[in-house]
Amino acid sequence: MTPRLLALLLAIAVLTGALAASAGAANPEPPAATTSAATEITLNGATLNATVDPQGAATTYRFEYGTSDSYGLATAEKDAGSGDNPVKVSVPVTGLTSDTTYHLRIVATNAAGITRSSDRTFRTLPTARAPAVSTSSAGSVKANTTTLRGSLDPRSQKTTYRFEFGLTKSYGATTPDGSAEGSGSRTVTAPITGLTPYTTYHYRLVATNATGTTRGGDRSFRTLRAPTSITLGATANPITWGDKVTLTGQVLGSGVGGTSVAVQRSDFPFARGFWVPKSFSVKSDGRFTTTVGPLWETTRLQLVTRSTNVATSPIAQIAVRVRVGVRRSSAGRRGVILAGAIRPAVPQARVSVQRRTLAGVWVRIAGARVTALPGNRSRYRILARRARRASEVRVVVLPNDGGAHDAGISRTLQLRRR
Repeated sequence: MTPRLLALLLAIAVLTGALAASAGAANPEPPAATTSAATEITLNGATLNATVDPQGAATTYRFEYGTSDSYGLATAEKDAGSGDNPVKVSVPVTGLTSDTTYHLRIVATNAAGITRSSDRTFRTLPTARAPAVSTSSAGSVKANTTTLRGSLDPRSQKTTYRFEFGLTKSYGATTPDGSAEGSGSRTVTAPITGLTPYTTYHYRLVATNATGTTRGGDRSFRTLRAPTSITLGATANPITWGDKVTLTGQVLGSGVGGTSVAVQRSDFPFARGFWVPKSFSVKSDGRFTTTVGPLWETTRLQLVTRSTNVATSPIAQIAVRVRVGVRRSSAGRRGVILAGAIRPAVPQARVSVQRRTLAGVWVRIAGARVTALPGNRSRYRILARRARRASEVRVVVLPNDGGAHDAGISRTLQLRRR
């Protein structure tokens, strides 16, 4: 290549670069713009932030802001330069309304056009206020403990809170202080112990910040009863078929006065399990007397408190004697006929006539088996010989029914001597 040709090519290259540079300057790209989070937010002001890339052309920017995405307010136009790299820009604004949400965006302009960023929001701080509180229902109430609950809004200030509680609306006791910050309602709790069973307590939530103290409304709860056991006695035992049994005893524990108690009953042969024929409430000291019946066969009874904390008595087994009727008729000078009905029907029963000796001992003098009668009855008929002296006699029936009934005894009769 000749020197003259080389010089020509170099001149062409320089001219081409100059023309390209001139074309770029004459046709710039629109700026790039991105809105950042607002900072230094106060009751009535904030600093608006963004990033602007002039794209190599002289660029200006402004922030548009307002309480909706229609904005309505704008900052003054400012210079972002004409560089090729993004620059951070900030503008403080004032005159805002407290506790209000604002929308904002950055608008950048150069010779190539206008760029509007996407919308962002921020919220100004609320006016300083005393905390907001509300007393809620107590949780997990037991005989001696519970958890007090409430709702608290610190309203953007450091806040302490406590629960006041006691037997009246004068309270008298407090829980240890708790602390909370920020804004928005949240649940606060405090456990308390050492309470008296079955007692009404009043309580409320109290919160304090630099602005003031707020007291929640009064609420109350009643602790649970705390029965521990039940003593149980039964009279008479055994009883006669169709009679009632009297139960006596006491519910032991704390706060047991007025406790509701259920009688549980299971009848021979006990396959059905327990059922509840009645309930009753005990006296202020926990004592009780109640009757159950009529009873028709051997019966098991147990008492159970109708309370969250359940106490039970021992099982009392009540024996039931067969009911034995007796009447007499003469069988001449040497004897009498003893006859009567037996309830219930006991087809396997054995019947004995007994005489009381001078020593007071009952001895058997005659016996027989039973026969059937309608209406769930049996009957007997026995000849009893008179003794050489006046004596007392009675009829004893052994039911032989597997434990459903105890032996029954008739009334005592006086017999003349023969």
